[in-house]
Amino acid sequence: MKTPAKMSSEDRRTAIIRTARRVFVEKGFHRTTTRELAEAVGVSEALLFKHFPSKEALYSAIQMSCFKEEGSRVSQRLEALRPSTESLVWLVRDLVSRVLGKQPDEDRRAFLRLILRSLMDEGEFARLGLSRQGGPSHSIQKVEECLKAARAAGDAVEGPVSDSVGGWCAHHVICGFMMHFLPLAPVIDYGIPREELVNQVSWFCLRGMGLTEEAIGRCYQSQGASRPETTAACSAPVDAASSPSD
Repeated sequence: MKTPAKMSSEDRRTAIIRTARRVFVEKGFHRTTTRELAEAVGVSEALLFKHFPSKEALYSAIQMSCFKEEGSRVSQRLEALRPSTESLVWLVRDLVSRVLGKQPDEDRRAFLRLILRSLMDEGEFARLGLSRQGGPSHSIQKVEECLKAARAAGDAVEGPVSDSVGGWCAHHVICGFMMHFLPLAPVIDYGIPREELVNQVSWFCLRGMGLTEEAIGRCYQSQGASRPETTAACSAPVDAASSPSD
């Protein structure tokens, strides 16, 4: 591992961002000082300011590093989906699989904890994440389009909940499960394999948005997934290359 003295400017900047992210997770934006950030990174405040002229600039760099790669990847996948019942089922299953399908690594847990810390504090980090290209707000727009297509095809029923609120309800349900899986030992034992939990949470969200049992079952079969009442494991998420497009 490189020592600070041998780090290139780019390596040092990356190291600062990675370390500062953990400090912001612990204390939040407003309660974190530049002195604490410098001490955590192992550099002087002067060197910290050489790379980032202010705490706000460093926080912004952390935001961009967290969201840039993921936002681009998700945006491409959303664009590839033609509004349809099958696309909606795939979209929900894919999101649930990415959140609950496996234990997040250290970087992912730090990113998710930063979002939670933001919600407990000023909300700015979480707000940026919601509005970014390819972020949840764009996913909800795609959900709305797919729900309209599903109702037109007779695969979903009209209900008292708007499409947008229904999409956000599903998103919040999934995020609730995400929080319980952040610790290395999940807070709740649901009594079923994680693959089956992905299956059941997906089904619950889709039914809540108005899709019929028959429509979900048909799409599950076409996408290689098992119905929740079975004990078979849910298949891995469909990748971008095989996502529904027609």
